[in-house]
Formats: sequence, structure tokens, C-alpha cells
Amino acid sequence: MRVNRKVSIWKHVRLADGKWRYCRPVLNDKDRITPDMVLVNGSEERHPEGNYVISFYNPTLTWKKCGPKPANAVTAAERQRAFFKAQEHGIVERFTNAQTTGTIADAITTYLEELEAKVGNGSKRPRTHSATKQILREFQSWCERKGKRALSQVTKLDLLNYAGGAYQQSPTKSRRTANTKFIRVNQFLKARGISVATNADAPKYTKNSPVVVYPEEDIDSFFAKCNPRQRLIYKTLLMAGLRKSELVFLTFDRLHLDRGVIRIAENAKYDFMPKAYPCRDVYIPPELVNDLRTLKPKAGCDLVFPTRNCTPNDKLLVMCRRIAVQKLMLVVENDVEK
Repeated sequence: MRVNRKVSIWKHVRLADGKWRYCRPVLNDKDRITPDMVLVNGSEERHPEGNYVISFYNPTLTWKKCGPKPANAVTAAERQRAFFKAQEHGIVERFTNAQTTGTIADAITTYLEELEAKVGNGSKRPRTHSATKQILREFQSWCERKGKRALSQVTKLDLLNYAGGAYQQSPTKSRRTANTKFIRVNQFLKARGISVATNADAPKYTKNSPVVVYPEEDIDSFFAKCNPRQRLIYKTLLMAGLRKSELVFLTFDRLHLDRGVIRIAENAKYDFMPKAYPCRDVYIPPELVNDLRTLKPKAGCDLVFPTRNCTPNDKLLVMCRRIAVQKLMLVVENDVEK
């Protein structure tokens, strides 16, 4: 049987109807990709959002994200074609099912070690490793209770039943939790050479749920119950529109108050990387600038809003919920970050 060795370049973009789709990039007269231009139903459209990806079969259909620059996708496609060529000439081994041997426990340990190495080089986040570890060890325990210890014994039915159990055991009956666990386990299985399901088999959940907007009187009441430090923390979140992690790891050298700017950038000291990796300047109103000028760094601590021990305070949203629920008796969404 002839093996499909075709490598294609696409861009993952959001269309006018709000749905994401893989589209072919537009080529210029020199057969080079025109940045941000894609073909949508035969028409050229500009889409600066999204990432370029390459697709190929090895042995199943694989999509590999290459980032927002077309040059990176071209390089990745050339490398993949060269890899296939090397396989044909016996320079590297072809994909075999040998990876499916061994126990589930050993395969998970190896996979987590590889993921930990990616955390070490900055390509993955520490929370990705911790979340994946918890899910895979839970899946391992589930399989062992079913009498399955060998990796080759795992079937599609096992994955579907595990996801169903995750949904039933979720305190809030969260389909999103079941979806996340299904996809994480499926990624692990595919990495070990087992392709028993696709992400389309994962439990479905409602996306883009409405964001709750609190009226001005509730917000004023909330700030009235905060102490001065808490008030400044949540004013910064509100007026600057920062993500929680961006505020937690915000340091004084990122405050450019003379220009009215907060710079969001990588901070190697705290192993912080902005979401989706872009750096940006956030312009803030004069009222917040004046409030931030009153802050003085603690001795030996460069964090703007640290704990008492000068460590990153990752409980800011827990504190926010406590103030809203206990002091104001407000009904707060489960996802308080909204």
C-alpha cells in the first residue's frame, strides 16, 4: 500500500460566523505565502488572527502548529518532507507499533518526563504538566480497576467510559471537565502510537457562554468592602484588563507610570510567560497611574502585589470571591475570572 507523504500548509482562522477553520494560504506570483491572506470558499480574505499549521499522515492525520509567521510553517513543512525522505531511504526508522508495548504506568511516566523537559525549556507551562499528571494518573488507576495494565489493552471504549465517569464524578457535572480529560488522555495515547479515537469523540460542552456583567452599584459596593490594598488590586485588574497571572507576576520594573503603561512581558525569575507568548503595553487611565504611584516595593521583593512572605500571590481571585460572597452576599460565577 502506498504511504501518503504529502505535507500541506494551512492557517487556522476565525471566519465571519465566529467558527474556526483551516484555510489554504494565498500564494503570490513567486509561489510564496502572502502573510495573513487565506482562501475562504475560493475568495481571498485577510485574517491576521490564528496560527499557521502543517498537516500530514504519520500514520494518522496530524496537525502541527507552527505559529503566526508563514516562514516558520514553510520551514516545518520542509523538515517534515525531509524526515519522510529519510524514512524512505532507511536513514531513520519508520513508525511502528512497537511504541504500544509496555505497561500503562511506564508509558505515562515516560510521557510525563518528556513533558517536564518541555517545561524546562519553556515550550510548556508548569501548570500543563501538573494538570496532565493528575489526569493521566487518574486514567491509570481507572484502567487498573478494570484489570488493564498493558498499554496495548486500551480501547476506544475505555476512553469513552473514562470520560463518562469523569462527568458523573464532577461535583458540578461539568462536561467541559470531561472534555478536557478525554483530550489529554487521547493526546498521550497518540504520542505512544495508539490511535483509537479522535477529539471529535470527546464529550461536547457549550462554548462561549455569556459573560455576567455586574451593575455599577454592585461594583461600588464591592470596592467599599475592600481594604485599601485590595481596592488597588482589583482596580488594576478592572482598569487595565489584566489576566490573573499577569497581575500575580507583575513587578515594579514593568510599571512605566511616566508613560501611563504597564508592560506585560516574560519574567524568567518567576518562570512567567504571557498567554500565547506575545508581549504588549497596556495603557492605563490617570486615576490608576496616581494610585500605583503610592506603592512602595518591600525590601528584597520586586512584586507589585506579593504575599506577606514576598511570594507570588495566586489567591487574588479566591479573595475576590470571598469578599463578594461573604460580605455582599452576591451570586458569583464559578469562573470568577470572567
